[in-house]
Amino acid sequence: MEPIVNGLERDYGAQIAFDKVDANMETGRMLLRHYGLRGHPSYVIVDPQGNRLWSASGVITQAILQETIAGFVN
Repeated sequence: MEPIVNGLERDYGAQIAFDKVDANMETGRMLLRHYGLRGHPSYVIVDPQGNRLWSASGVITQAILQETIAGFVN
């Protein structure tokens, strides 16, 4: 199954940077803790300074994620 961010990366890749992190690796676990995320899949939108603007954990639809991203890039 292809992650839902793959299509969004194609749509918004020129406007925002996407980073995929393995939550089972130490770096991923550290980021989950840093942003207060409790599970995976998890999603976080951060500003250029690394401040969390939005986050969610668990399964969400591509439509919800796309709507959320659009609110930050438009």
